[in-house]
Amino acid sequence: MAHNKLYIFFCLTGLLGTQVTFGQIQQADSLLVLLENTKETVEKAKLNVQLSKIYERIDISKSKQFAKHALAYNNDSIKSEATNQLGRAYFYSNQLDSAAHYFQKSIDFLKSMDLPDKAAAVGISLGAVQLRNGDYKAAVNTLIEGAAFFEGINDSINMAKCYSNVSSAFGELNDSKKAIEYGEKALHIFNVKNMVPYQAVTLPNLAGEFLKLGDTLKAKTYFLEAENLAKKRNDQFSLARIYNNLGNMYLETDHEQSEKYLSQALSIRKKTKNNDGIGTLYNNLGYLYLQQGSPKKAIPYLNNALTFGQGTNESITFNNLSNAHKALGDYKSALEYANKKTFLNDSILKIENQKAIAEITTKYETEKKEKEILNLKNVNLETDIKRKQNRNLLYAALGLLLIGLILAYLWLKNSKRKRIIAEQQQELESQKVEKLLKEQELIGLDAMIEGQEKERQRIAEDLHDSLGGKLSALKLLVEDVKKADKSLYGKIKTVLDESYDDVRNISHQKNATAMIDKGLIPAVNIIANRLKSSEKLNVEVTNIDLKQKIKNFIELQLFRIIQELLTNTLKHAKASNVNIQFSEENDTLNVVYEDDGIGYDTMATKEGVGLKNINSRIQKIAGSLTVDSNPGNGTTVILNVPI
Repeated sequence: MAHNKLYIFFCLTGLLGTQVTFGQIQQADSLLVLLENTKETVEKAKLNVQLSKIYERIDISKSKQFAKHALAYNNDSIKSEATNQLGRAYFYSNQLDSAAHYFQKSIDFLKSMDLPDKAAAVGISLGAVQLRNGDYKAAVNTLIEGAAFFEGINDSINMAKCYSNVSSAFGELNDSKKAIEYGEKALHIFNVKNMVPYQAVTLPNLAGEFLKLGDTLKAKTYFLEAENLAKKRNDQFSLARIYNNLGNMYLETDHEQSEKYLSQALSIRKKTKNNDGIGTLYNNLGYLYLQQGSPKKAIPYLNNALTFGQGTNESITFNNLSNAHKALGDYKSALEYANKKTFLNDSILKIENQKAIAEITTKYETEKKEKEILNLKNVNLETDIKRKQNRNLLYAALGLLLIGLILAYLWLKNSKRKRIIAEQQQELESQKVEKLLKEQELIGLDAMIEGQEKERQRIAEDLHDSLGGKLSALKLLVEDVKKADKSLYGKIKTVLDESYDDVRNISHQKNATAMIDKGLIPAVNIIANRLKSSEKLNVEVTNIDLKQKIKNFIELQLFRIIQELLTNTLKHAKASNVNIQFSEENDTLNVVYEDDGIGYDTMATKEGVGLKNINSRIQKIAGSLTVDSNPGNGTTVILNVPI
């Protein structure tokens, strides 16, 4: 049964935050006024650090914000404090990888400033992250190393902080005797120094260990003492952890008391917007309702626990979910969660085995190297004796050899240098030729595209001015037929109207400049609607978030590219649908063109005139083109153009 419920142990991350008071809120308001009126850079950075510390227990998101503002100032001392504050904020937000990153940066800044004592103090926080992250052996090593440093400088307070976290780590490793040993050492120092906040941390940890050993009387005494201390300090964070552990203690014996304490803990976590340990709370409440015979009520809490759980905790929650679904008769889901638990446990075991193998390998390699060094020393000793016996001869031989090596090295170096220069010159010549050929090809393509554009415009103008005018005149003449034969008039007028519309549409299609005046997306929509109405192709145009005004030249080139792509789709793709999406990111226009046609092998198919035109146009507007197509999977074209 113990494998299905979780205790929360406290970690000390350097200096503990104090409870939130009205005075702190007033102090924060005063500092905000100072920050607004301060012009001096370093002073503003210091104020941001102070505000980050105050908001740590008021609003963690604001604490992060102020710490990041302070980090912007180029001062190692302030950066060390700001990164430490960010580490604490991420720690309390249960974002452990980010917390470890910023704690390590703080340590690096402090070491670069030759402040090993402060770096070691932040190391306590790093050890706490390792502890919370489930890397208990690493946490023990980090914290015992820190304790040894503080013992060397007779810093009993930081020694006690290390002892307290080492106690928590041994507790997680199920070594309760060592956990109690280090916990009592820490508590003794905290009592002597009258460090109430740290007593409030160590007491519930010790209570949890006594509870594991079955000494519920002593565990309850420590928990209640810790609760009184937390209430006096109005420390909501500590109360939440204590209530979780008290609820856990009563989990098997008094369901009403257990639910009361666990619900109080969850309420505090939600109220303070702090996710630290909230996954454990959801798991324990779910387990409680499961024990009460309410699996349906338990499942939502256990699902919430998965959102925040990790490692061993996640495995326990999977087990509880399996039992809950089994109780409801949902054996399929029960088996699914049981398999997830087994897979996760196997993964954890595999990682632990890999670590153990790595440790053994390291020890073996170390011993092997030590033997090699010893053998080498013996060989060197024999060599020294022989060298003394043949010193004069050896010196002469070494001298000649050295001269020969130097000459050979110089010759090889000179030959290599000449070869490299020749290769570089050959490469430069090849690049020049390639560049020239490409420029000539681009000039030819530009001329062809420009000629096509002018021809399109000329045809559009001719259609509009000549044939369009004649059709308009013919419409007027046909009005005379109306009097003679109304039926014939109607038929002739219908044909004329359709012919006139066709001429106008052809004119507009050929004259992209007129169409593009309305904007790129409206122009593409016009083509899409015409293709839809003709039932040749269903074209959907989507503007995701393009808001910037695009230069007319770029719009025209993109419009022509899309026309070319649509033409290729109609001719070759045998597609039914085309999707065109426009979006904007970092001053870059992204156009995604997709069809559901037959696709083609981009490696085996030669580049045709249409694709060459597209490449030429995209180069004109400093853009990039990506084509992704496979036989039977349609074609996707991605255009990226700076705007």
